[in-house]
Amino acid sequence: MQTKIKLIDELLTKSMFSGSLLIAEKDQILISKGYAFSDYEFDIPNTENTLFRIASITKQMTAAAIMQLIEKKKLNLNDTLNQFIEDYPNGDKITIYHLLTNSSGIANFELESDFYDVYHAKSFDEALINLFKFEPLLFKPGSQFSYSISGYLLLGYIIKKVSGMLYEDYLDKHLFKPLKMNHSGFDHWRKIVKQRAKNYDFIDEQIVHAEFLDMRIAGAGGGLYSTTGDLFLWQQGLLNNTIMNEESYQMMFTPQIMINEYVSYGYGAFLAKAVIVDKMRRKNYHTGGGPGVRSMHTYYPDDQITFILTSNINDRNTFNQTEEKIEEILLSK
Repeated sequence: MQTKIKLIDELLTKSMFSGSLLIAEKDQILISKGYAFSDYEFDIPNTENTLFRIASITKQMTAAAIMQLIEKKKLNLNDTLNQFIEDYPNGDKITIYHLLTNSSGIANFELESDFYDVYHAKSFDEALINLFKFEPLLFKPGSQFSYSISGYLLLGYIIKKVSGMLYEDYLDKHLFKPLKMNHSGFDHWRKIVKQRAKNYDFIDEQIVHAEFLDMRIAGAGGGLYSTTGDLFLWQQGLLNNTIMNEESYQMMFTPQIMINEYVSYGYGAFLAKAVIVDKMRRKNYHTGGGPGVRSMHTYYPDDQITFILTSNINDRNTFNQTEEKIEEILLSK
């Protein structure tokens, strides 16, 4: 395995990949290292302790919080949306299960929308929900899969309403602190956060500053920051049933709705079963992307390998190619 790790390290170094990598086998970290720069104006290097936006990996934390509230009998998978937002159109047909599995049919709102009214509204959360609340359903709830940040924003709203705590405070108290994830939190732009990477895009073959995005817009669907080390603690916490019981864990990582022949979705997790590097494997993962970020959190249950890759440059092609090359090296014979 050490030969493979050396090859992966050389790959990221030579390609000038910008971000952080962690690979572990069972509970042993094999490599945890940063590459290139967290700040390209001052040449501040990325390290294993650099904090990155994790974008849609956030959905897994949101799903776990919902499962905790279900364990505490404060929620039920069959609870309908109108129990939390009385006037939500078709709210009597949309359940928490549909929201968790991206099968609600609720339209996705665009990150490029005009958010002026949302920023100046009395209730930020309710104004954001109103951007998609009155859009017609894309399909009958539960009938198919359609990836939806809107659905996870609603789950964040439900967590706040049921727990009586802000979404970020609930996660900090009930997820991050128990797992000692001391470098994870909500990515508020005004807050001074030590070792947080700056965010960049890749346009016309050049690294440029990313478009500004108030991460409250991404909310419970993508608003968190973390480190690769904290994300490893997250994976270990899931496997060890530290933050939820075994039944909840199995429900999260059991295929709930099919996306295609090889990939399904659980609760906050893509679940693949296919030939990966010449062998039939299971692969539990979630990707993330957006202004200034690409991220991937992967666990191969049959190999007991954790593979986490984060970047502060939103360059989908380079990130995906790098991830695929690492996977090929890591899982080869």
